[in-house]
Amino acid sequence: MLSGASLSYTTKDNFDIKKFYKRRLLRLLIPFYVVEILYFAKKAIQAGSIFGVFSPAIPKWRIIFTILGMDEWVSMHGIPTFSLSIGEWFLGALIILYLLFPLLRYLIRKNRNLFFVVATSIYIIIIYNYSSNIPMHMNLIIKGYEFILGMYFGAYYTKFSSKWMLITIPTVVFFFTSSTALNLNTALKITLLAVAFFVSFSYFEDLLCKHDIKIVGVLSKYSYELFLVHHIVIYEITPLVQPYLTGNWGVLVLFFVQIAIMGLLTVIVHYLSEKCIGFFTSTTQEPFRK
Repeated sequence: MLSGASLSYTTKDNFDIKKFYKRRLLRLLIPFYVVEILYFAKKAIQAGSIFGVFSPAIPKWRIIFTILGMDEWVSMHGIPTFSLSIGEWFLGALIILYLLFPLLRYLIRKNRNLFFVVATSIYIIIIYNYSSNIPMHMNLIIKGYEFILGMYFGAYYTKFSSKWMLITIPTVVFFFTSSTALNLNTALKITLLAVAFFVSFSYFEDLLCKHDIKIVGVLSKYSYELFLVHHIVIYEITPLVQPYLTGNWGVLVLFFVQIAIMGLLTVIVHYLSEKCIGFFTSTTQEPFRK
């Protein structure tokens, strides 16, 4: 939803499809490659060989899925790949939605009401007749609907009436505090909570701008790199210290240690990624310079 909103908002009046694809793919794939290479090197050292990281039974041509950043999303569908679980299924789904963004943008601008009705109808039909082995919260069409909702927010609803507070804030509080489960479809509950949280948090915009609070900008700057490294830290650190954990304080200390390591790795990956992106950008622009 956030991705759809930000893309729709930033391309509202000025959209160049070539520049869009180039910028977005660089921003998605370069940090992924940085983490992939560093983590593969770590795995290869542990295995004692670069050939000991993956099963030799995996066809070599499937490296293409790693190059595309979609290996984990593909492996989720029962096709073995050279995945290191970086970005997990979400990155592959996000890349597909980014590729579809120009088409979705065109359809929304062509007839936003009709497209909303059609998209919502498809979403409802799928969640109430779901039969896939893929978990519902990982389904591309269901996540695509939330992406589309975000696009509507970014294009047409950047400001919400204060009356919506009476619905959205109690909804968020209920989901986070109530021990009573609503008798609703799981995917629908996730979507409703996402919408309620999105709208509720938008009311803090004036406060953040008035006091020049920069935390949102900082989180936005580093969030993608943090997303790429956070599971690695959890999967690598937790088994090492788990035998020594005693009580809630031990878990709390582990949590903050992991946060610190994630922060350090995030900054490193972001720095290396920016250097690589700068290199490729300057290289592609060089022929046009005098």
